[in-house]
Amino acid sequence: MTGDRVWLATRHDVVRKLLADPRLSMTAALEPDAPRQEPVPLRAESGSGDSLARLREAGLHQLIADGMGLRAVRRHEEWTRRRAEDIMAGLIAQGPPADLTPGFAGRLPFAVACRTLLGPLDEEARVKLDGWGDVILTWRGHTPEAGTSAINSVHRFFLEHLPYLVRAPGEHLVKRLARAGRGGRLHAEDLAELAALFYIAGYRTSSSFLANALVTLARHPKALAALRRDPALVPAAVEELLRYTLMATGGAKRVATHDVVIDGMTVRAGECVLLSLESANHDASAFPDPDRFDPSRTDGAHLGFSHGKHHCPGNRLARMQLAAVVGALAGRAAPELRLTVPADRLQWRRDVAFRIPEGVPVTW
Repeated sequence: MTGDRVWLATRHDVVRKLLADPRLSMTAALEPDAPRQEPVPLRAESGSGDSLARLREAGLHQLIADGMGLRAVRRHEEWTRRRAEDIMAGLIAQGPPADLTPGFAGRLPFAVACRTLLGPLDEEARVKLDGWGDVILTWRGHTPEAGTSAINSVHRFFLEHLPYLVRAPGEHLVKRLARAGRGGRLHAEDLAELAALFYIAGYRTSSSFLANALVTLARHPKALAALRRDPALVPAAVEELLRYTLMATGGAKRVATHDVVIDGMTVRAGECVLLSLESANHDASAFPDPDRFDPSRTDGAHLGFSHGKHHCPGNRLARMQLAAVVGALAGRAAPELRLTVPADRLQWRRDVAFRIPEGVPVTW
């Protein structure tokens, strides 16, 4: 923590309204002198950090939306479902006890990210990238120089591997951007920056959420049993997991570009507002009995993917992966899973940007 003062919004109606308010800027919140939680803003020394802006200037930003849109995601649904079922089958063959996270929150989301976003990378690449990613996403325990070095390493990795990723088989987003950006519209450094962004936002975020969702599911064996009896509940269960599951350790940060009156209180231009999506998703005025996990819940609109201009473009891809994991854990071939330790004795990583369990040990 830095000691910077911020406003905190927690109510669902207020958070939703502010997420769509153009006077609260995410771009301004990323400026080096903006209030922040981490001691220093991390940024790669190589690359300008403006790849998204150049993408818009080149008229290519729609490629990202299309690459993670409904039609694109549907092409990968069956493959992802089979991959998740194979992971479950492997755990069953191995026998109890088992940790759910390496397969469902590690190999699966990485494989999906490679297939849809990054291009083909092997397990050795995942381990290497995750080593750097762990440093980038950790608040304490390393120097600012180590954080910058990790970001540089991820950027350099994708810059060095870019020729291979563009030539390799498959129709992933990095390849489509490289093809559309020929003739100087996008440079190799831009593509490497975008690939690094896809790695963090498309894989590490999904991996962290899936790990937390696994905890939720393992803590609620009756809900898994209900899903096993009625697979038609899986889509609703996915939305409930997105509402119920806690992952972020901070909030969506915005800086006011103009004075804004919020619930009778004035936020001055330049002041920071933290929008707690997790608190909003557990607001009893929007979700009755909000701390109960109910896969059949149909009330309210959760903010798991934010709202407004910065609504997560990868939401369909994330939903697809989550549905595949839920389907595998609640499938007819899956055993009745239960945690091997009380839920309050699970171990959690400390000082990280996302709330992540060390593992989800289960038996059956």
